[in-house]
Amino acid sequence: MTTYILGLVISFAAGAWFIYKAPEKKQWIYLFLSAGGAYLITVLFTHILPELFENLGHTAGYVLLVGFIAQILLENYSHGIEHGHAHASSTRTALLISYAALCLHALIEGMPLASVLFNSVIQFDRELTLGIMLHKIPVAITLSTLLIRSGLGKNSAMLWLLGFIACTIVGSFVQHWLGNDSERLMFMSLGLTVGILLHVSTTILFESSDHHRLSPKRIAVIVLGILLGIAI
Repeated sequence: MTTYILGLVISFAAGAWFIYKAPEKKQWIYLFLSAGGAYLITVLFTHILPELFENLGHTAGYVLLVGFIAQILLENYSHGIEHGHAHASSTRTALLISYAALCLHALIEGMPLASVLFNSVIQFDRELTLGIMLHKIPVAITLSTLLIRSGLGKNSAMLWLLGFIACTIVGSFVQHWLGNDSERLMFMSLGLTVGILLHVSTTILFESSDHHRLSPKRIAVIVLGILLGIAI
């Protein structure tokens, strides 16, 4: 639970930092994204996916596919906030749509983390919680940047940021309400989340490179993220 709560607090603090006093140099955000994406995809491939298929069998593939496609649809409206794209919205309606898509993404991510907050029949490992939180920190920063660029006042932007952070907790409560005492249901929500994270992490690693080439710095942080995932 400590990783869960601390991750949300740090995400909110990072977003608030960029709302009130954003640093001039922001290149490190993309390096952080790459490291987090590398860590996340390492944990998914080496630990979470084998456990998922062991418990759900062939059904796991279908659940993963639904999650993967769901993220493609969500990004059609969020415009890639999940992997560091902060394009200012021209209208308040467009901003609301992007925000709603991002919040739905956060809610789904929070569902399997119900095992962290409540007594569940299974307890998903802290590696997954850490990966989601490492992903959430730069997303909160990107959202804050987008809100300010779109003309929101700082106080209003803080409320929007808080709503985004709260969506993860709401997702955990939704899973608890649906039934976190069902092992199969818990693994189904995990599969949905993993499908989403597979899309996000691969996009972070490869789409954001310049001219389809990875810089030496980005290669270094990706290797660091992979080694961290294997070590943990």
